[in-house]
Amino acid sequence: MFIFIKNNLGGMTMVIGGLLAIFIAIWVFRTAVQEKTGNTLLWVAGSFITFLGTQVAMIYFNVMIIEFFDGDVSATYDSAGGLNARDNSDTAGLQSGTGGTFIGILFELLPYIVPFVAVAVIRQVLMLKQAFNIKTLFNGTKAVLLGIKDSFKTAD
Repeated sequence: MFIFIKNNLGGMTMVIGGLLAIFIAIWVFRTAVQEKTGNTLLWVAGSFITFLGTQVAMIYFNVMIIEFFDGDVSATYDSAGGLNARDNSDTAGLQSGTGGTFIGILFELLPYIVPFVAVAVIRQVLMLKQAFNIKTLFNGTKAVLLGIKDSFKTAD
């Protein structure tokens, strides 16, 4: 499995983002139906668009930060050898060493965490018309996960 993830990392990250988008759509839909907010499908579509827009913005933000600190990203292509002429060693730059490992992990997680929190804030403040509160920001996620788990049970 590790080889599959290593070789198809771009595809796996798209799958994770897609599953999270589906989870958010179910979460917002259940909330809109339970709280009788009206315009249920508009809330779901708005949350999906917010999730995707924020995710794309975070990906571009990550690339901008990496390009700002690493000068070798825009190196020239070596036409004679057919190789990228940039220095691929891990000796300098933003993602070198142990701290760079944690920064790399942070850059991988930010495009999922920030959009999820943005949708949660919009859900709480605009859709439910509640005051911002960290303790109730993610209310209903456990019920959605249990509902998804129960949907796989078969009737005896």
